[in-house]
Amino acid sequence: MILSCHDDNFFMNYALRLAARNIGLTGKNPSVACVLVSNSKIVSYGVTGRGGSPHAEFVALNKIKKLPPNTVAYITLEPCSHVGNNPSCTAMLIKRQISKVVIATNDPNPLVNGSGIKILKDNGVVVEEGVNEPIANNIVLGFTQTIKGLNPEVNVKVASYQNGDTVSVDKKSWITNSLSRSYGHMLRSNHDAIVVGVNTVKLDNPSLDCRLPGLMDRSPVKVVIDSNLTTPMDSVLVKNADQTGLIIISKLKNNKDKVLQYEDEGVEVICVDAMENGFVNLNSALKILRIKGLNRILIEGGSMLSSSFLDKGLVNLVYWFIANEESGNNKLLSYGDRYLHKLKKESKLKIKDSINLKNNKLEIFKVI
Repeated sequence: MILSCHDDNFFMNYALRLAARNIGLTGKNPSVACVLVSNSKIVSYGVTGRGGSPHAEFVALNKIKKLPPNTVAYITLEPCSHVGNNPSCTAMLIKRQISKVVIATNDPNPLVNGSGIKILKDNGVVVEEGVNEPIANNIVLGFTQTIKGLNPEVNVKVASYQNGDTVSVDKKSWITNSLSRSYGHMLRSNHDAIVVGVNTVKLDNPSLDCRLPGLMDRSPVKVVIDSNLTTPMDSVLVKNADQTGLIIISKLKNNKDKVLQYEDEGVEVICVDAMENGFVNLNSALKILRIKGLNRILIEGGSMLSSSFLDKGLVNLVYWFIANEESGNNKLLSYGDRYLHKLKKESKLKIKDSINLKNNKLEIFKVI
């Protein structure tokens, strides 16, 4: 591939788009891209591998045996300076005589956090920092939060009728159209875990996988918040736990015999403390997911669980898919739906984007 442009923003944007493709695939490590450029032409590129290895710089440098003179590396995150499961990317860049390194944002990992940049400069490499930094920070947001000991990035997906009802009037039909559902599957593909409440499992019996052609191997870890361990043993999630994995997060002091039943089916049951209302402590649940190396979490159902995460201030973005029709349900909206609708109108949800999906609409809100 040959591209020509003298603007650092152009090549960094290219790198950022590459990095965005692997979000949700890189385990506890961030998705990073490295693009090598000589004489305004791309000569190699790399992206962090599945599970976090190899690093993007390693991939890019090993694709080309002899680098052209004055090669510039465009990297979306500061290169690592330490040796762990992967070699030092900083050392590789110096050894291969990269003349200049353009970095979008610093690595928040305390093991790096500026040391990679310092080592490059000390070895005569020209370093430019902060090119398209806001975009890079969004890509590594989950990693940044978890490496600092904070909760993972949490995003909520909601699908509703015009009147705010999130329950399908006919269980055999969908609320939104096929394009909206495809977008929803894309969201699943770029998150590390998908979380639902036990009532969603009982009502919908979902598989929670990504069913987009070419992305079916990108299904996230499946998690059920189930305070009292009532997830049906014959549900798709439990029956497929051996093959696809399933984590159930419940309250402490639950029935040990029931826990063993789930474990016999390949389910991992994790018990945490409860809140005052008797439900699972969501902060404790997120801490467990962080410890497991899950940086980006998608809350997909139902409205009570979504509104609880929002109410506790645990959410970063809300993806709200809206159908073009009313539900036709003459009953009052459920408490969860009413609360979600209330939160949507409050100032804490700031509209970030609006996308037309045929006769549906997707509104993306940033929680402030």
